[in-house]
Parts: sequence; structure tokens; C-alpha cells
Amino acid sequence: MTKFDQQAYANLFARPFMPFTGLNDLIQPSPITSTWPIHNLLPAGLTLLSGDPRSGKTSLALQLMLNVAQGQPSFAGEDHADSQPFTSTRGRAFYLGLDHSLLRLHELRAHLLAAQPGTPPPNNLFLSNTWTPLTPTEGLHELQSWLTNSPDTRLLVIDNLASLRPLFKGNDRELLALLRRLAEQYDISILVLHTCKRSSPLSASVDHHLHLKRLPVSNFYHLDVLGSSLAPFSLTLHSPTSQIRFRHASLQECLALTTLGAHKTLTPERLAILHLVHTCDQPLSPAQITAALGLDYTCVRQLLSKMVKANLLTTVSHGHYTLHPFIKPLTSELLAQHPCQFKFETAHILLTSDSDDTPTPESSLNDPSNTAQTPATLASQTRIAHNLTPHSHSLLAPNSPSNLSHEMPQ
Repeated sequence: MTKFDQQAYANLFARPFMPFTGLNDLIQPSPITSTWPIHNLLPAGLTLLSGDPRSGKTSLALQLMLNVAQGQPSFAGEDHADSQPFTSTRGRAFYLGLDHSLLRLHELRAHLLAAQPGTPPPNNLFLSNTWTPLTPTEGLHELQSWLTNSPDTRLLVIDNLASLRPLFKGNDRELLALLRRLAEQYDISILVLHTCKRSSPLSASVDHHLHLKRLPVSNFYHLDVLGSSLAPFSLTLHSPTSQIRFRHASLQECLALTTLGAHKTLTPERLAILHLVHTCDQPLSPAQITAALGLDYTCVRQLLSKMVKANLLTTVSHGHYTLHPFIKPLTSELLAQHPCQFKFETAHILLTSDSDDTPTPESSLNDPSNTAQTPATLASQTRIAHNLTPHSHSLLAPNSPSNLSHEMPQ
């Protein structure tokens, strides 16, 4: 960057000259009033929204834009009494999606409006995927004119920093400093999306920092809020797959997430058992689970014991197992992430004897000399009919402890 360019950028959006002054000369309250686009969450100034790839940054940014455009609180749930309301100041919102095609913008619009069926799109929310180079005479001048002619603008979203860099000749710190002065001059919030870690050094060049992380159950997110205007805090959020509608996670959902986040919780064998118990919707014995999955009986017993200790399952009367209340609220969404699971015919699942859970070998069932077997007993020990998906064959070798080798003690 030449000296002329540096001087041109330094003069652009420059602060008014202010001589040194004493504390007694500062007017209280300040004559300059700063408007928060979203109270307690998004102040005026430059904010960095970071996260891993595919962590939901774009969806969250669009949600915040819609809240500002409609003047609605953020993350409000139907049954959630928010102790820290994130109320919005209604105004214009502008989205600059430099790495999105026109088709992608249409998809984002559809997901955003799907959460509010029957509601017309707001007329103060604008989107674009192109911009002229950020020079004082081109892109920055155009942006300044747009903000001057739209004094009710509250939020500008730039998605993302990597796509904005080619439009600017300087480095990231110079670009962020320029955007900070722009936000300060027009009293707006500029939200820049960037794929990076929470500890990125770029966080030192912004006023505010939001970091989004996707949790093991993919519809849930963890949002860290950091900045000089607020005490640091964290939020656990939920958003459906087909919609952009972030809300606070309930206490039950947070407890289930803590349980599912434990070590070795979501192994394929445990997911298969959870799928079986959830589909049957009734307590099952180890013999029934063994028959349904075609696994070794001893291995299943040890697996069930570990799952009880991990708060995935709980026992009821006579050694039958059912879902633990801790994970019950999230079981459906969890299993939806793993579609290649068993599909059971629940009508064929019969109750076994409460007094004897040990499975009877199939040879004894076919022995005519075994007069102790009644038709009712034979029916109760019938194996569960099941259909298999192409990717679930690794769990199907009957009486084969090798399928559970990583869960079995040596």
C-alpha cells in the first residue's frame, strides 16, 4: 500500500479532532448516545462472529438480521422465561454474502422465512453477493453513501472476511480498523464472519466477539459472548434443520447434552441399542435386545451395564431397560443424525418371561422331545424380525464378540 493510499484510508471515517481534556470536563451523561441493535448481545461497533466450518455462523447472522429488521427479541422460546432479554432495536439490516451464489441466497431466504409461515418478508432487510473494491473512491465511498442515505441502518453483516480480503489492498488489521471507524461514525453494528478458533488473534482488533460451536447433537449450538461492553457469558441454542430459528435450549435439553457429550457415549453399538429401545417404546430385556441385534448375550449385558452408568438407559422392574429421562428429550434428534440404523417391526417384539431372561438356544426350540416348551413360551422366545440398511452390517454377526471389541475389557 502506497503512502497516498495510507493517507486516504487514514482520512476516511476519521474521528473528529479532540484535544486532551480532564475528567471534570467530560460531560455525564455522554452527549453521544450509542444504540444497541440487540440489547445485551450485539452493541454498536465491530463484532467478529467466529467458528469452525459449517458451524452455523451464516444461519445465526441471518437470524440476528431478521430480529433487527422486525424489532423482535433474539432466541426467545415459547416456554422460556428469559432472565436476560435480548431485545432488538428495529432498523435496516444489510447482508453482504460475498461467497454465496444467487441460488444459495434464495435457499437462505427460504430457510429464514420458513420459521414464520404466513408472515410477509420484511422490507428493510437487504442482501447482495457482490461489492466493488474497497477503495476511498469506489467501494468505501459507495458504502458510505448507502449508510448516509439510510440513517435507520442498525446492522451490516459481512460474510465473510476471507472473501472481503481480495477487495482490500491492506492487511486484516487495517481492514478491521477501517470497519471499526465506519461503525463508530454511523453508530451501527458491523458483524464480520470468519472461520477461525475462539483464540484467534483477530479478536484483539474488534470491539466484540461471538464464537459459535456446533454440539454433538447437530441441531444444538454453544455461543460464547465476549467483549468490552459485556461480562463474558455463554448460551446453549437450538435450531431446527429445515429452518433458521435459534432459541434457548431448555434445562432438560442442556442436561441431555451433558450426558450425550460424555466419553464413548455415541458408539455405533450404543446407538443401535438406543434406536431399538426408542423404537419399541417399552422396556426391553437383554434377551430381547440380543435377539433383535444378533449380538452375543454376554456382550449385550456388559454394554447395557455401561449404558446405565453413562445415564443413557435405566432399569425398571425385573431387569428390563428403557431410556434414561436425561436423554429422552433429544433421542429423536440424535437418531435422526444416524439414519443408517436398524428398522424394526415393533409388532413382532413380544414380552419375555420376567423370571428368566437367559435366551434359550435355538436347537432346544426345535427339539420335539422338549415337552416343557409350550406354544406360548415358544412364541415369546421368537426372534425379532428386522430389516437392515446397507451400512449396518458391521453390527450383525451373531454371537460375535468382535463387534464390541472396543467396548469389551481385554
